[in-house]
Amino acid sequence: MKKTNIIITVLVLLLAVGVSAVTLQGTQTVDEMTESIVKACSGINSLKCDVAQTRTTPFIKEPSKSYGTMLYIKPSRFCLDYNDPYKWILKVDGKNIVAGFDEAELDGDIGRLYKSISDMILGCMSGELLKDKRTFKVTVTDTGDEWKAVLIPVRRDMKKIFDQIELGFDPQTRLLRRLVMNDSAGGITEILVSNVKLNGDYEAEW
Repeated sequence: MKKTNIIITVLVLLLAVGVSAVTLQGTQTVDEMTESIVKACSGINSLKCDVAQTRTTPFIKEPSKSYGTMLYIKPSRFCLDYNDPYKWILKVDGKNIVAGFDEAELDGDIGRLYKSISDMILGCMSGELLKDKRTFKVTVTDTGDEWKAVLIPVRRDMKKIFDQIELGFDPQTRLLRRLVMNDSAGGITEILVSNVKLNGDYEAEW
């Protein structure tokens, strides 16, 4: 998995909560949906889940698959740990950021990039980015089985990465369980989130 794909994965997994300009189609109103997601975010003190990613790119017959775990501890610790087919990690603890196969400390331009990403992630986890109208325009459909959201980038830097993102939320928990990303290079990334555990004691795993 290339570094760019890791960044895309990190951005979308928790940026999914920080959507903006929501157009809701169904029985729920925009205010009701927003309030329910904010409430779900505010109740998350820690989160752990499994991540399964399938990446399809033009002119390559076989898709690439990666598996790992994601861990969040309020207020400012986050870790994305891929362990199959090989080890790769992004770990944020306040202002300290390490990444890569060797968990090297990041500084300079790449450090600032990952710091911006981690700030966005943490803002999404707290619900602070929910009303940000600068990133995505979103259409949401309540299908009964899930809340299906289609995200169209409106910010210039996001337009360079994504054409469209489709998200599937559990209508009961308001948590993300699947996403499909169409990127500007013609690739498609599908991510399934499973075994979500909330508000556990994960200090020993950190």
